[in-house]
Amino acid sequence: MATQKTLNSSFKLEGITLHSGMTTSMIFHPAPPDSGIVFRRTDITPYETIKAAVNNVSNTDRCTQLSKHHSCSISMVEHVLSALRGMGVDNVIIEVNGKEIPVLDGSAVTIAERIKQVSLSDQKAEKRCFRLKKTIRVEQGKSYLQAVPCDEITYSIVFKNDHNLHFLTDQTAFFNGDPQNYLYDIAPARTFGFEHEVEYLKTKGLIKGASTENAVLIGNSGIISNLRYQDEFARHKLLDVIGDLALIPPFWAKIEGQRTSHHLNTLFAKEILKQLY
Repeated sequence: MATQKTLNSSFKLEGITLHSGMTTSMIFHPAPPDSGIVFRRTDITPYETIKAAVNNVSNTDRCTQLSKHHSCSISMVEHVLSALRGMGVDNVIIEVNGKEIPVLDGSAVTIAERIKQVSLSDQKAEKRCFRLKKTIRVEQGKSYLQAVPCDEITYSIVFKNDHNLHFLTDQTAFFNGDPQNYLYDIAPARTFGFEHEVEYLKTKGLIKGASTENAVLIGNSGIISNLRYQDEFARHKLLDVIGDLALIPPFWAKIEGQRTSHHLNTLFAKEILKQLY
């Protein structure tokens, strides 16, 4: 019988936020069985808690935001959720002293490494992995995500060179559900953006904290960063899919997709949730 897992001890991380440009901190705490993933806004008195659940998604514009009755929110949760699901953490409380998660280096590797460092504790509760009743497919234009019933969890996510830049190619990233695979092959992949979008995003009040220290910038004539992998963009798209699907219970399926986004990911998660047993 597989058992639920939580952290052996707490740990703290802090840094600048990608969109608001503020400095925030987060503390990861062990949590009892069946708690799931819970965010606790400690900058609010009394503090507010927000469950990491797909029905709490309130915004998917350039990140995933969760809200509680639209009165309290926490945004940029996808990298945290990805690290927790990828490293096999079932129950955790994350205290955050602001409305946005710090972006750290733009990937999930710092979180994943700290999870490995503190290690996990087996809990006296069974971990249930759900199954799909049928194949699920969600499409938006040329974008799609599909989940096929399976006896394991696998991912295959494609990044398409839709801007037809001569220095980019289509890329495909894979994940087999193994924490070691996640830690070394998925977690270090950083968020990225296109140079021609920067001014537009700034006019929307976004990316105030963005820099080449926490994002890969794709210029008009080349990549203005040193890549960690040749297919880093596909790996980060995969990282985000894992995180957004962590808003529903663990399940087994063969997942494939291309041109994914937080909006598509969360629509997909809602459709999967309806077909789990």
